[in-house]
Amino acid sequence: MDKETVTTISNLSRLAFDKENEEKITKDLENIIKFVDQLDSVDTSNIEPLTSPLEKTAKTRADEVTSKNRKEKFLKNAPNANEDYFLVPRVVE
Repeated sequence: MDKETVTTISNLSRLAFDKENEEKITKDLENIIKFVDQLDSVDTSNIEPLTSPLEKTAKTRADEVTSKNRKEKFLKNAPNANEDYFLVPRVVE
């Protein structure tokens, strides 16, 4: 990893780095790449892939309507409404 690569990465990611921190950022990026390279050496042949990092399954339920339709009650309490909607003053001409 050289300074030109760091400049290119920062340009592509729209990040601005101080020139005085450029050396530290270069070393940090090298350490990150070395760490990720270590993952290639791990044997994962007998490990099944996870669909989620949590080993829980989501509870499911039947898709049923459980609430009552109270549209008429709500529209009756509105200051101005028709049979389907609340009526409000026009905002944009």
